[in-house]
Amino acid sequence: MRAWFREAYRPIISDSWKVLRADHNLQTREAERRLWLTLSVAVGIAAMELVGGLIAQSLSLISDSGHVFTDVLAIGLSIFSIRLARRPHSARWSYGYHRAEIFAALANGGVLIGVALIILYTAYLRSLQSVQLQGSLVLFLASIGLTGNLVMALVLFHGQNRMSLNVRGALLHVMGDALSSFGVIIGALVVIFTGYVPADSIVAALIGILIIASAYSLLRDSVNILGEATPRHLKLEKVAKTVEQVKGVRGIHDLHIWTISSGLYALSGHLIVDTDDLEEGTAIIREVSRRLREAFGIEHVTLQLEKQVLQEIERPTGQLP
Repeated sequence: MRAWFREAYRPIISDSWKVLRADHNLQTREAERRLWLTLSVAVGIAAMELVGGLIAQSLSLISDSGHVFTDVLAIGLSIFSIRLARRPHSARWSYGYHRAEIFAALANGGVLIGVALIILYTAYLRSLQSVQLQGSLVLFLASIGLTGNLVMALVLFHGQNRMSLNVRGALLHVMGDALSSFGVIIGALVVIFTGYVPADSIVAALIGILIIASAYSLLRDSVNILGEATPRHLKLEKVAKTVEQVKGVRGIHDLHIWTISSGLYALSGHLIVDTDDLEEGTAIIREVSRRLREAFGIEHVTLQLEKQVLQEIERPTGQLP
């Protein structure tokens, strides 16, 4: 039975994988276009805030520039991983290079944490020193930076319904930048109207804490994907019930669901069926695959057909019939 199943199912696997790759490539090309637009704006903001921060002696502005510079590195790495992921799969790399995106997202999160710790330490050192801060210049440059960050966020947020981890990571960077730029503006206003210079270091420290918070979810999701955990929005019990509703299916066991890359979900399992007929078995597989695709967005499905009594599968090891 397994022999005819492999022959019957091979064209289904091939066809679904071609559709899967075509759809994912279209998605990643759109993501890459948005990332390139964001990258060009980020380079300008980072350079402007760095030079302005040095002139104004503003740690918060320099910190914001460092945060934006990590965006430049992260977005560049994301673009590289997206291009790498579009390379065709081979016998050795059977899923292609889609996981490159996840490694890039993981690196993104790690860089964010490192930059945040540096900012916190520098803010502490600055609080021990006395500096002359040009509040008006800081306010002007931070306002320009905030405007640029909002523009980048709009570019990335467009089409967010199927947002990849790389685009999501870039959006987290940009939103963090927007909030930190807003914080720099508030700090500059405090310095201008009250003369309380330590406000600049306080804002820088808050930016560092904000960066750590934004990196957490990105690291969590990246680790979950690399660990092949069940996607958070999918429940095995619900998926199993959907499969068991298909006519001819008596049950399913050894069910596994994992994420290959953003928007690419895979499932494998053993179907228990009532038939030995080739055409009926193929029809069952097609129907199960259709329901999984429509109900859960799972495109890559690998199923093994069995005609085995459920009680025999569930019987503890060593127990006699």
